[in-house]
Amino acid sequence: MEQIPILTDIVILMVVSVPMSILLTRVGFPTVVGFLLTGVIAGPYGLGLVTDVHEVDTLAEIGIVLLLFTIGLEFSIKKMMSLKREGIVGGGLQVVVTTAIVLAIALGFDLPMPVALLLGFIISLSSTAIVLKLLVDKGEVSSIHGNLIVGVLLFQDIAVVLMVMVIQSIGGGAVEGAGGEAATFRIIKDLAVSLGAFAVIVIGVGFIIPRLFDQVVKLRNREVFILSIVLVCLGTAWMTSLFGLSLALGAFVAGLAISESEYSSQIVAEVIPFRDTFSALFFISIGMLLDFRYFIEHLPMLMLLVFAILALKSVVLMVVGQALRYPFRLCIIVGLSLSQIGEFSFILIKMGHDYGMLGLGLYQALLAASIVTMALTPLSFHFSGRLARVAGRRLGRHVFGTGEKKTTLANHVIIIGYGVNGRNLARVLKATAIEHLVVDINMEMVKEAKREGHRAYYGDTSHPEIMKKMGVERAKMLVVAISDPISTRRIVKVARDLNKAMTIVVRTRYIREVEELYNLGANQVIPEEFETSVEIFARVLKDYRIPGNIIQNQIDIVRQEGYAMFRSPSIETEGLTRLTEILEASLMDTFYVDAGSPMAGKTLREIDLRNKTGATIIAIVRGGTARTNPPADFVLEPSDVLVVLGSHAELNAANLVLKDACPLPEA
Repeated sequence: MEQIPILTDIVILMVVSVPMSILLTRVGFPTVVGFLLTGVIAGPYGLGLVTDVHEVDTLAEIGIVLLLFTIGLEFSIKKMMSLKREGIVGGGLQVVVTTAIVLAIALGFDLPMPVALLLGFIISLSSTAIVLKLLVDKGEVSSIHGNLIVGVLLFQDIAVVLMVMVIQSIGGGAVEGAGGEAATFRIIKDLAVSLGAFAVIVIGVGFIIPRLFDQVVKLRNREVFILSIVLVCLGTAWMTSLFGLSLALGAFVAGLAISESEYSSQIVAEVIPFRDTFSALFFISIGMLLDFRYFIEHLPMLMLLVFAILALKSVVLMVVGQALRYPFRLCIIVGLSLSQIGEFSFILIKMGHDYGMLGLGLYQALLAASIVTMALTPLSFHFSGRLARVAGRRLGRHVFGTGEKKTTLANHVIIIGYGVNGRNLARVLKATAIEHLVVDINMEMVKEAKREGHRAYYGDTSHPEIMKKMGVERAKMLVVAISDPISTRRIVKVARDLNKAMTIVVRTRYIREVEELYNLGANQVIPEEFETSVEIFARVLKDYRIPGNIIQNQIDIVRQEGYAMFRSPSIETEGLTRLTEILEASLMDTFYVDAGSPMAGKTLREIDLRNKTGATIIAIVRGGTARTNPPADFVLEPSDVLVVLGSHAELNAANLVLKDACPLPEA
């Protein structure tokens, strides 16, 4: 049977990439690095397992198209506006400042303006895929520094679209080596035409595509729905290419056109498997372009370039963070987390190579530097918190806001963080006339708290000086309600050192953080994971019409036993066993007395359920009202609901006695 070359190449790449990705994932590296290394190993410059890069490149183009399509889908004007400070201001400053510095340095080395601008674009971008995965794994997406990181990444992803258009416009001029006013005019003209075509396509596609999906969804046919997605994505990409724009740009437009529709979430879910598969081939194809011999021969120079890129981007991001009045410690974390070159930079590198803007040496140097900086990201992310704490102490840096006047309050509550939890607490304290103040490092939150009538201050309470200005020595209680686990631990320790008698209540996200917070001095730690589970079973019981006092009793038991386990690891196994025993001995079931049941008209004494089975009828619900601890002479009526308490064995026996009574039907 005749073999298909492209299929053989894909199988070879998958055989190499799967074990490579598994190995790197086990040691903490993202799969993107595994795909890049697969390309290096299997490509023509490595072991030569795949020599026809062009065929793989064709499939990689589809990967780029799907990547930009999903970015368009996930881009939301509302989401961007919710991060306007971090995204538009922070991301805009980072991209502009980084590009300007690289541009100036490149011009200093006598590189042409188009090439210098391309280098600025390439280096200004960071890896959304790698950094977001690391944030999600550590549960820090919603943290203070996580918001800034996500905002900057979101702006960069959108900026890629404009960068692609600019490179397309200046690429021809770079090839011709033209300069002067004529070349500048031509570039401006081409860019204007591109922007005009882009606007026309956006308007046209935005009008047609939502209406197309309105009709497709009515068919309720998944196959047609998926085919329509592929048609819209590839069709719009092809249409934009007819206007001289890139395929990737067209895919972004298609995603953008349906990003605000009710179908966007389902479309993302359907596209992700295709996107991930073809994107893997894209990263593999990039790795195949790297000349490993060039990398070894120029290793010292490449390491110097990698260090320069990491240092430049880190410093720029730290400055941007300080301009946004973020604590210096968090600025260091953000800078180190976003210091790599991103996956979309590969698109620009490839465009620069195709247009002849990058010489072979510069092209290989950029590929190598991009791969190395991405590979180093998990390490820099892991150590960023520790380095930030050390640097913050050594440099003695304090946040803006130290000029706040010292509060004169006493016996008050200090609320750290004005998110949902902090806002609700502040509202209740205000309504009950309890003295309190709010502290946050997000100036918008501080302004909102002041508008709502609370005494609010800007500052990083992980610094003792800020705590003292909030009157922590005289405070009765401190409530920490922020999403940053590192800051939470520092705040608890600082507060406890300054006030040994104050009650410290901490809200945290995960149970695994509880014990450390208690050791640092917290009096009460409320993990969201645990409280969510309590809320879930409480609502389930309520839906089964279990009396409120019984539900509250179960909540009290679980909280008492559960939090005792969290407080002391030495009794964790014992506590878990006791909790299990209590729950097993306190199971409840409900029985519905229908009109034909022989239970109707009988008293509880006549049924004698407890003596016969050991189970106890603790409540009877009649007409929506619960009668708890009913007397022995209570007469059952049709439509009564019996709430029975007992062990597994006792409830099974009760089922036999009440065999003519049926369980409560679903509502």
